[in-house]
Amino acid sequence: MSTDSVEHGGLRLGVAGAGATGGYLAAAMADAGFDVTLLARGSTAEAVARDGITVRGPGERRLHARPARTVVAGQAVEPVDVTLFCVKAYDTAQAAEDIAALVGDRGLILCLQNGIANEEVLASVYGSDRILSGVLYIGAERAEPAVIDCRTGARIIFGSYDGQPNELLGSVQSALCEAGVDCTVEESIRAAKWQKFLFNCGLNPLTALTGQRLGQIRSVPAGRRLFEALVDEALAAALASGAPLPPEARSTTMATADRMDISSSMAEDLAAGRPMELEAFTGHVLRLADAHGVPAPHTSVVHALLQVADARG
Repeated sequence: MSTDSVEHGGLRLGVAGAGATGGYLAAAMADAGFDVTLLARGSTAEAVARDGITVRGPGERRLHARPARTVVAGQAVEPVDVTLFCVKAYDTAQAAEDIAALVGDRGLILCLQNGIANEEVLASVYGSDRILSGVLYIGAERAEPAVIDCRTGARIIFGSYDGQPNELLGSVQSALCEAGVDCTVEESIRAAKWQKFLFNCGLNPLTALTGQRLGQIRSVPAGRRLFEALVDEALAAALASGAPLPPEARSTTMATADRMDISSSMAEDLAAGRPMELEAFTGHVLRLADAHGVPAPHTSVVHALLQVADARG
């Protein structure tokens, strides 16, 4: 890791993945003047290299920026200080190999993916001391290969995956804040990850299967009961596995659901004909439930329906 870049306040940043979240963050960081290397694929890499990235919204805001460089896997590249890891959960293992040149021997990786098990995969390759774990909240969708539609600004909560102090946490936070991201460092980041996971285990499957937003789903008594059943089964499996969740985890999740009338990335992926991250949500709950003898009948049925929907074509 380059100490010069840190000392001069200019972190060299990488972004792995040019979907809605990766594209947004790459554009925001580049627009703020940071040296950004974006790792993308095929036509997306070509479009970004040619046109830069356009972010439309939130509201009337419009941003256009070009990362300092856009590369593809296998291309020679100078290592960066911190890589924002934004690929889909099902691509984690392959992307962990693809970023080897980008992260070099000492670069940190900030995991901002959906799901709860991705950091474990990254740590198995790079060591837990090089992994930062994050929770990302943003309402964004990729409209075209280099165009992101953004409904809400980004908020990130992150910390060290191994719970140990890291001298770059403050620098990463400052960089993200400078790029307009509401960013905080959290010592108990694993609890925050699990809390979001519980909410997503209800939100993502049901918005995908019904095509409805969460408010509409929960306005129907049967939909509300099913949402709560999915959360309860995820919570039981999580606690059985030793997840560091507080006693108020369920009530916090339900309070969040009561004030959020939103859709989900899984619903957007299904509508666009893209693979869904079902193994990161219902699939992971079922694996935990099976390992610890926890019943999860509602999750099992919903997961089966998602598998059928995901097998289209």
